Amino acid sequence: MLFKNIKIIDENFTAKPHMYVRTEGAFITRISAEKLEPLEGEEVYDGKDKVLLPGFYNLHCHVPMTLLRGYGEGLPLQRWLNEKIFPFEAKLTPEDIVNGTKLGAMELLASGSVSISDMYFSINEMADALNEAGMKANICHGISSFDPAQKLSELQGYKDTIRLAKAVRDGVYGGEPGTGAGSRIIADMGLHAEYTSTEGLVRQVAEAAKDESLLVHVHISETASEHEECKERHGGRTPVCYMADCGLFENPVRAAHCVYITEEDQEIMKAHGAYVLHNPSSNLKLGSGIAPVAAYLANGVNVALGTDGASSNNNLNMMEEMHMAAMISRGAFKDANAISAADILRMATRNGALAQGRTDCGLIREGCRADLIVIDLDRPHLRPDYDTIANVVFSAQSGDICLNMVDGRVVYRDGEYAFLDKERIIFETEASFRRILGEL
Repeated sequence: MLFKNIKIIDENFTAKPHMYVRTEGAFITRISAEKLEPLEGEEVYDGKDKVLLPGFYNLHCHVPMTLLRGYGEGLPLQRWLNEKIFPFEAKLTPEDIVNGTKLGAMELLASGSVSISDMYFSINEMADALNEAGMKANICHGISSFDPAQKLSELQGYKDTIRLAKAVRDGVYGGEPGTGAGSRIIADMGLHAEYTSTEGLVRQVAEAAKDESLLVHVHISETASEHEECKERHGGRTPVCYMADCGLFENPVRAAHCVYITEEDQEIMKAHGAYVLHNPSSNLKLGSGIAPVAAYLANGVNVALGTDGASSNNNLNMMEEMHMAAMISRGAFKDANAISAADILRMATRNGALAQGRTDCGLIREGCRADLIVIDLDRPHLRPDYDTIANVVFSAQSGDICLNMVDGRVVYRDGEYAFLDKERIIFETEASFRRILGEL
């Protein structure tokens, strides 16, 4: 496809008008300020009054929890989990999870996400559903057990992880057979949290991730009570310190929430190149607090953005997450530029891609993968177009997105999905929800 006469957000996160961008196969092959003539048979996309930018990487999600949207309102995290979420999830079948995944995929694509990092279960079925939708995803099972004698190898979540990792290496999801390089789907190793595991399990997960060369996705210090109770259980050690002592940070760690991590925790994460996965809307909605992300960035800690699940947010809209992240940091630090609009956009795009291990993604650069979205600037709330990046972060809405492209394939355009049947998916998810409610 040739995007002609379109404004772009370039690799330095500056806006450039009247550009030409060519994609061939899965990649961006040409970026030019000079007019490019279309190749034979090439589709030309008119970029008048539009901006082309990297698609969003939602780095912490539980996408099947679209089935629980609006369920468990008004409860703090632990009551929300134990009284509402865990009992509901116990009734889920793999078919329900596929239904919720496809519903979430529609929401994600329409709001500009090209890839997610997800923690749930029935992960192989999820991988197939997301691949069918045309998305990218890093997927893990949130492994947990309270049994001090539990062997990781006997847990279904671990078995599913290894099966998914093998499918990725075999090229099932579009990657290079033998290595899985370039795969749309990537298997991560998941650990649910300190409070849902034993020390033996954490050590086994750390070792298994190292053996399989997998990223580790984990919840850390989401609430003050979680943080303090960990210290009581583990001789004053915070979740980060405790998990570091268990060897977890010998792997690439992607730590969701991190609302309460200390300066010592930050030094550990910085030294190991770990990422904080910032979920501002979920943290606010559950009353968990506000992560001091501006301080993390100032201290050299990597940060990417996520929405969390649709039961604690209640949506999967990364445009809203960018807006929220910028607003609460500026308010909390009483600094009108605590995090710039460009830094927020970078967190939602390039940082997210790097956190997933996708080094050739998240930028508009020749040779990078064509994971691109188009926003229509011809809207009253996006005029005047004085500062395009500020408009994207503070003014744009998900409904302004008119195209989503993943690996050079258009997966969403002007309200239509290339690979998903909207009416059928909504019907089937409603049926799943009603059945589970009837069983509770």
